[in-house]
Amino acid sequence: MESKSKKILDFIKSLFLPRKMVKHMNMSFFLSLIILLVASCLNIVTSNIRAGQDAEAMIQFPTMFEEIPADFELHSLTDETKTIKPISVQQGSDGYTCLNTQEDGVFNGVYENEEGKKIDITVILAENVDIVAEDGKKYIDFFEIEGYFGQEKQENTEYVLYVLTHDRIYYLFNMDQIDENGESTKAMSNSLIFETYGDSGELKYYLPKDESELVINEYGNFDTTKWTETVESSTQLTFSATNEQYNKLKEENKLGNLTFEEYSQLVAKIVPARRHLRELNSALYPCVVQYFSLTNNGLDFSVLSKSVLEFQQGFKNALVVYEAGNLKTNALIFSAVINLFFPLLLSVITWIMSRSFYMNKFRQYYAICALCFSMTTIIALVAGFFVNYLEIMFPLLIIGSVYYIVATFRINTMQNDNNEDPKDDNKTNKKEPIRYAKISDDTSIIG
Repeated sequence: MESKSKKILDFIKSLFLPRKMVKHMNMSFFLSLIILLVASCLNIVTSNIRAGQDAEAMIQFPTMFEEIPADFELHSLTDETKTIKPISVQQGSDGYTCLNTQEDGVFNGVYENEEGKKIDITVILAENVDIVAEDGKKYIDFFEIEGYFGQEKQENTEYVLYVLTHDRIYYLFNMDQIDENGESTKAMSNSLIFETYGDSGELKYYLPKDESELVINEYGNFDTTKWTETVESSTQLTFSATNEQYNKLKEENKLGNLTFEEYSQLVAKIVPARRHLRELNSALYPCVVQYFSLTNNGLDFSVLSKSVLEFQQGFKNALVVYEAGNLKTNALIFSAVINLFFPLLLSVITWIMSRSFYMNKFRQYYAICALCFSMTTIIALVAGFFVNYLEIMFPLLIIGSVYYIVATFRINTMQNDNNEDPKDDNKTNKKEPIRYAKISDDTSIIG
């Protein structure tokens, strides 16, 4: 029994210790390949353990995402009596899965819980905006994206923005969240939005042609969609605020409740504005997903007109499954590269450079490489319960490579007496010793 236990212990040591690995250096190439294939599959399992959890953490849903009541409604910003009409997602004539609405528009709702925390939800339905359209003529011209991003954010308020265009949905969570220290996480200025280009291909910027275009939007800023003067980005405004301008705009009900001082401060801040960037881009947490990616994962867009809560729950679930699928796919690709392609390349390089050493066959280097990289797989399996595999794969790649180099160096510098090839692949052709026969006593010597 003791001898059997010792054999098992020696076998385990031979999988880890370089000086013991020599016992396995002549295993077949296909067995080494199978070991690496198994290691690659185990790394994929490691990534799948946390895929859903990592996807949800990566998207960072607002804490109040599922707190809103079932009867919460979104109302049109232009007519508060109107709510979202039934919408659907269907196969379009152009081959894309596309949005089908009865009416485009902007819908908003703010829910506040008993603790005074709020969630501000805005949905833009823009069926006629086709991002993949080659003509580049279709823009969202009924909602001021810049105004939305530039608004003064309220404390303890979480923001959710959905933009449903012709062929895909854009969304942004927690655009500006006040953290527990009272500091704002406001999106950077380059996180805006839609872009328009002139005939020459240059970006178009706009300024107000005159004071009549200084209209205050629902966010308390100038509505840049009213500006019509096309300018360069370096152009500056040529007029300043006057009492005459202020009184005229006030009479036309374009300034809301602004005082002259507040109006003057806004005029002083005017700079050339982009006009509804055509492609939605954001540096905070932007994402664009084609409709079929969400509908294939169980999201029914028609529930948006019935229950915002049900839509957000379905959206969250579908989005987590979608992002988890992306993580699994990436893990599959990287695992194949790290456990199949890279060991093969590393073995070829070391074999070419070390053919004069004790190990002189390619399959010997590949066998040791397979053992070294399979050991890092064990580390990945344990660590996979605590961290995302994609976060540790490159450190494990470095560990496996260093481990392999140390192992091959150790084997190649051992005394030949201690590491004879079990299959006699490295034994030299030893000459038989000379044998001498006894000469008989009656042999006579001539001469």
